[in-house]
Amino acid sequence: MTTTPELTDTERRTFIRYTRTQRWPLLQRFPVPDDLHDELLAQMIGWPAPTVRAVAAELARQARDTATEMLTDQHFRALLEALPFRPQDRVVAVGDSITADRVGWFELLAAALPAHSTVNLGVSGNTTADVLERFDLLEAARPGHVLLMLGTNDVRTHGRTTGYRMATSPEFERNLRALIDLITSLGATVTAITPPVVDQSRADATFADAPVRWHAADIADIAAITRKVAPACLDLHTATRAEDPDVFLEADGVHPSAAGQRRILTLIAEHLSTGPR
Repeated sequence: MTTTPELTDTERRTFIRYTRTQRWPLLQRFPVPDDLHDELLAQMIGWPAPTVRAVAAELARQARDTATEMLTDQHFRALLEALPFRPQDRVVAVGDSITADRVGWFELLAAALPAHSTVNLGVSGNTTADVLERFDLLEAARPGHVLLMLGTNDVRTHGRTTGYRMATSPEFERNLRALIDLITSLGATVTAITPPVVDQSRADATFADAPVRWHAADIADIAAITRKVAPACLDLHTATRAEDPDVFLEADGVHPSAAGQRRILTLIAEHLSTGPR
């Protein structure tokens, strides 16, 4: 196996943290054994497959340990007990890397609710259009309650000199309305969630030499559209504007840190347990 010199070990771990090939649409429609997924990741980042498995297992343990720690808090336990999920509900999360994160909010929720059936359909880089394209996979998951957090990649801007968003505001609104309508047509409950804030200075520094950009104003635009389309949504964007970026976000200014993911789960649990405020 050849090495990949352009990646540091930290970058490899980060890639594993956010990449779940089992959830890639093609490989969901045409599944392969788990060991081949490990080998695929290994080939992509230039690490042995056993190392990939070890890092994935370490991240899974981290998520379980964090959930166990959170459950020691009486307020958090009370929130979970008040969640509106019915025993027969399959709770499905749909989103991008913020949801796909192996130590992210939904993995923490799943670890804290072992008696519930949970499915993480987060795929890094996904836009609302991507989720529409793979809606057959969401339908196949037979959801009872869908937690829908999208938008960060809809406003991802491509181009080094002239930038174009992945989706215009009207396109995002159309896609979000379509997704909510399609999910509702399955007989499932849907909770729309706006994406959290980004830190512009960090994002600018991280992506200064990259052909992609994120703009805080665009995230605010998406959040406003989500509030318009789904007035009962969880406005995570507003709820996280006052968070300390040094604590809440990773160095890239876009992805929540492990602490940020804990905060997101708490906000989601509060919203689901008490209703919109």
